Amino acid sequence: MEELRTFREGVLGGHDSVKGFRVVATDGGAGRVSWATYAPGDSYLVLTTGWLRRRHRVLPANAVTSVRDGEVHIALNHAAIEHLPLLAHPQAPVAEAENFEQMMNAFERAYTVAGFPRR
Repeated sequence: MEELRTFREGVLGGHDSVKGFRVVATDGGAGRVSWATYAPGDSYLVLTTGWLRRRHRVLPANAVTSVRDGEVHIALNHAAIEHLPLLAHPQAPVAEAENFEQMMNAFERAYTVAGFPRR
């Protein structure tokens, strides 16, 4: 499961931070990166969606397929994003989302819904 929380090699393209970048799902724009961690084995993004009712979802680092031109492209669609764990606010500890096992199960469900194999 640790591979879910590690960015694919070279995917960040030399960017030190992707905070504020637009997130593009396989079926279109999905929100913005409002927080991120980059430690191998413990990396994730917080995706903020919605205009009126903001929701903050934990996105596994392994879902990122490329970063370019101020955009983070991910291997999940909107339906899969709905299965990602929620946070109360972007900088909340991930432990507040759900317990670790539940969070990892949510990541697995998101990948299954999207129909994408993990790498």
